[in-house]
Formats: sequence, C-alpha cells, structure tokens
Amino acid sequence: MTDRWGVLFYAIVLVFPSCKNDLDRVAAIDVPANSPDRITTQAEYLYSDSGLVRKRIRAGIISEFSGIQPRTELGDGVELTFFNPDGHAASQLTARHGEIDPEQNKMTVEEQVVFVNARGEKLETEQLTWSRDSNRVYTDRPVKITRARDIIYGQGLDASQDFGRYTIRRITGTLFIDRSDTLAPGNPDR
Repeated sequence: MTDRWGVLFYAIVLVFPSCKNDLDRVAAIDVPANSPDRITTQAEYLYSDSGLVRKRIRAGIISEFSGIQPRTELGDGVELTFFNPDGHAASQLTARHGEIDPEQNKMTVEEQVVFVNARGEKLETEQLTWSRDSNRVYTDRPVKITRARDIIYGQGLDASQDFGRYTIRRITGTLFIDRSDTLAPGNPDR
C-alpha cells in the first residue's frame, strides 16, 4: 500500500512542474486594435421592464466592441421581436445584419429588412433604424408595405416601434379604402 502512495506522489511531483503559465508567450499574442472584445454565436438577448420581456434580439453572431467608438455588430441574420404588455409578440423585424450604437441608443439593420406587425402588414426595405429613446423606427430608403388588399410604395417611413402606426413619405401605389374609413368619400366623419 505504501508503494502505491509513493508512486502516486512521484507522478504528481513530475506532472505539476510541467503545468505553468508562460507570461511571455501570452504577451506575445498579437490582437489587432479593431478586434471585438466579445463574440457570441447563436445569441439571444432579452430586454425587460418591470419583470416583463419587452424586446428580444436574436442573431447568428454578435460582436461587441468597446473603446473610442463602442458598438455591437449583429450578423448572420438578425431578429428583433417587440412584445405587447400581455407578453405576446406584437411585431417582428428581420434583417441580414445590423449594428447597435449604445451612445445614440439606436439600432440600424440592413439588407433584406422585413418588419411584420400584429395586423399582418409587411414592410420591406433595405435599411431601418430603431430609436430606443423615442420607441420609433424610421428610414429614408424606398419602402414597400404589403397589406391585405393593396401594396404601397414610398420613399421613407416613420413608425411606432411595433409598426402599428406609420407614416409613409412620397407614396405611390393604389390604395383601397373602405367606406368605414375616415378618409372615404361621403363619410360624415371626414
């Protein structure tokens, strides 16, 4: 039994000296100044208020940068979901990539941007910015909104963050208006 303990002791004594940190080798690793501080793959971030989830961001890859120009880059697909006070998804925005500017409290998404609201109306554009301070989304790029009975084109858009209310600038397209609509001809509420 004593021989076993002796062999174990010598094995441990021989193994531990080979485990050491070589600080010179660690210091020699060259990291470019513009490299991200943290990279997360298949990420999901939840933003809550008063214990309720209000927004969810998912991305294939999230790269966080600090320093002079802090930012978070979102790549390999971005999905931003806004939730209503009941906790149900109210609208969903998807894009190929995006960037969060923490100093401006804004997120800009680009390429194949699609935003669908609770009524099923679909916005398509190439760039869209969400302002966390004003709870608004906007773009000055061409937009296409597909609704149940019509398609509206325009140059620019301002909307609530859930895309429930929106204003399209320089509209083109054919609009179908129900008689019950406040803009319909002959409506006494007009």
